Amino acid sequence: MIEGMTVSSDVVEIDAPAALVWQVLVDFERYGEWNTFCPVAEAELVLDTPIRMQVDLGFGLQEQVEYICRIEPERVVAWRMENRPEDPIHAVRTQVITPLGEHRCSYVSFDEFGGPEAAGMMEAMAKPVEQGFNRCAYDLKARCEALYASG
Repeated sequence: MIEGMTVSSDVVEIDAPAALVWQVLVDFERYGEWNTFCPVAEAELVLDTPIRMQVDLGFGLQEQVEYICRIEPERVVAWRMENRPEDPIHAVRTQVITPLGEHRCSYVSFDEFGGPEAAGMMEAMAKPVEQGFNRCAYDLKARCEALYASG
């Protein structure tokens, strides 16, 4: 969904426990096994450390470096651009896991944009970002449900 300066994935219900979804989401080394939007991610799950990614917004893989800015185990992980005052675009991507019982949860990802060039970036890139986030969400669902089913 694209609303104002925010781009989000669909809210995806996953037939697997939130703890398992969290484990898959923060196992950056294995992104290439399931994440077609971001098949390369290198990071340690530590606040203010970089996450080096290669993302596919429909134009081939592009390098992206952001910084982990929020960790709530089994619930929320977020990373951001450097977001210096002079930067033309600011962004924070937040991924939220919500338990829906013992063996189910939901997942949503959203990017909040700001800065003087954010409106132009939204015009050009909001749709590809939305499509990428949805690929990631449905890839995560498929991966977690397969892992949970296999025990």
